Amino acid sequence: MFGTDIADQAEDEGTFGTDIDDQAGEEGMFGKGRSHWYKVSRLLPTHWYHVDLKIRNGDRMTSMVEMAGDETAFEEILKKRGPDLELTQVQAVIPKWMNKTDTWSMEKLTGLSLGYDKIGIPVCLLEVASGAVYADVHDPQFCIDSLVEVKKIY
Repeated sequence: MFGTDIADQAEDEGTFGTDIDDQAGEEGMFGKGRSHWYKVSRLLPTHWYHVDLKIRNGDRMTSMVEMAGDETAFEEILKKRGPDLELTQVQAVIPKWMNKTDTWSMEKLTGLSLGYDKIGIPVCLLEVASGAVYADVHDPQFCIDSLVEVKKIY
């Protein structure tokens, strides 16, 4: 299931992996260019987004969920919003190292910002309905106020 070189597998930490044995049916069975999977994996314990959508299906709107593995994928969903795609709710799936508990959490996302720390490393700030703000930083001395070029994307 996993290659011998973990670094190669983790090149893009914002992705989900699949095993061909977990594919449901044949490619294209659920629409041109689409495949469905019984399960996906994620090598690195990083946050991701559970996005509830309504998409146009003929003359009605149908519920659908997309899982965005990083901010770039989430922004792509945001760009597609319009009369044929409505965003109904976004939840952040947050690893325990980030929420400072002993378990992963899934919380309603109310805001998302990107900025840079003092040495130019990108930092993501997730604002959730409880009022908490999570940063994807391991540094225990990190201070949100130290970020520069902060841009709100959601």
